[in-house]
Amino acid sequence: MQRSSLIALSLLLSGALGACKKDKTETKQDLLVGKDWQVAAATVTYAGAQTSTKDAYAEMNACEKDNYLRFKSDKTLEVNEGKNLCPDSEQMAMGTWDINADQTKLYLNTPELGNSAAAQSDIIELTSSKLVLKNVVVQPDETITSVTTFSAK
Repeated sequence: MQRSSLIALSLLLSGALGACKKDKTETKQDLLVGKDWQVAAATVTYAGAQTSTKDAYAEMNACEKDNYLRFKSDKTLEVNEGKNLCPDSEQMAMGTWDINADQTKLYLNTPELGNSAAAQSDIIELTSSKLVLKNVVVQPDETITSVTTFSAK
């Protein structure tokens, strides 16, 4: 009787342990890939002798607001003009992207940068539907901080 109880307990434990699956932890890289990321908000803050913040999204042309980025798993980046093509713009351009080891910085190398040097952005927030990037440029007389929020479409 003890032996059958021991076997039953062993089967019960192995079944219970086998039913437990590890939750797959998505990396920030996983969250970026395969979505169309469109600008939803953007601000620029100028700090120097005076400090001011402007709504850069409000100043964007309508043809720029439907543009999107698509991060691909092979580290290529598609920069797409969307349905509303801006004058003198290509529908699509390709670039590259990367993310640092601790997943706090995103590097974008796009045609707008001349494909020569990657722009580095701090990842402020990244979920399956929202990406917030921050860039800081320090100049002798002022510091310019831009924060851009993207929504996954």
